[in-house]
Amino acid sequence: MKQKKRVSALMTVCVMAASAAFPALGAPTGPGLSTQQEKYDGETLERLLDNVLEFDEIALRVREYNPTIVEAWESYNDRKQDYANMLTELESQYNVVKENADGLIQAGMQMGELTGDYSLVVTGRTLRSSYKAAIDGVKKTVSGWDTNRQATGNIRKYEKQITSGAQSAMIGLETIRKNVETLEITETLYQKQVDMYSRMVEQGLATSTEVLTAQSQLLSTRSQLASLNGQLDSTRRTLCMMLGYDPDSNLDIRPLPAFDMSRIDQINLEQDTAKAIGNNYTLISQRTEAAGKTTAHIENRLKVIEEGDQKLTVEMQRLYQDVMDKRAAYEAAVTGFAAAEANRGASERQYTNGLISEVQYVGTQISYYRKKAERESAELGLWQAMETYDWAVNGLATVE
Repeated sequence: MKQKKRVSALMTVCVMAASAAFPALGAPTGPGLSTQQEKYDGETLERLLDNVLEFDEIALRVREYNPTIVEAWESYNDRKQDYANMLTELESQYNVVKENADGLIQAGMQMGELTGDYSLVVTGRTLRSSYKAAIDGVKKTVSGWDTNRQATGNIRKYEKQITSGAQSAMIGLETIRKNVETLEITETLYQKQVDMYSRMVEQGLATSTEVLTAQSQLLSTRSQLASLNGQLDSTRRTLCMMLGYDPDSNLDIRPLPAFDMSRIDQINLEQDTAKAIGNNYTLISQRTEAAGKTTAHIENRLKVIEEGDQKLTVEMQRLYQDVMDKRAAYEAAVTGFAAAEANRGASERQYTNGLISEVQYVGTQISYYRKKAERESAELGLWQAMETYDWAVNGLATVE
């Protein structure tokens, strides 16, 4: 139980860091922005303009409504100062972003050591690397604006980076919501435990230690629930501002759909690695740099390109293995939850027939909701791992 409380406390730290890690970079807009209607079919346009957000809408929302991206697309051709202003805004928030992302990673590492689940570390690294990559990209654009004729390509890169960050934020929001749901239920169950043990002490059937333990669990649950409820609104507002919604609007943010396991079945590591090498922005930059005129310069450039390809190949193997590990963890959690579900059904029948005590029944309920939370956490971890892999294929993998 002590370990469980430590994990819950770490979760609170993690979500607090995640929500602060991607501040909005401009005034919010929202549904009603003058989207070019001829660009989209009726169904797509309706989804853009309604007050409902689903996970698969994020990329389009970033393109059409993110304040930074909208301004960049409107002014990329001649307005270098706009990029300089963007850089100033990004850099002004960097220390806050880094501090919170580092806190997320540190807390996630501690959680991983306790539970074996490092998915929140991945989330923290994704948030931090995406933000740092955006700064570096804008800085390079500003410094080389007079000779840069690939501004649209750079903006598309920033779009991907912000989209990746927004997806991580929405996964984080779902993590908070799932934890709140579980904590609300377990709070009620722990209150029942306290009441039962208090009565049993009076009857000489329980010890004061059992009462104190139940009270401690109840107070810890209430504390975590209060913290997460506050963080739920903060995270929601952050996500709204990243996607151009008014953070004070009553936006309906839908839960993530069930993870599509066929996405994993469709992975082809060899082909995906080749695509990742072709799409990676760092490697593209290396390949397009001037080769130089001397043999030494040419050989050095070729060496840098080869080393970059090799590093990305290793990174793709790591990301692939992470997806496989998360799938195994999810499948194990599904199995564990199925067993808990069966045990719960049996205990309900036994309790109805007077074969087990209320204390035993409540304990079974608590175990059930813990397994349910583990399954949900494992599924969200798989979501994050798969998104990170796909973004690597699309050019965002870090090559160090």
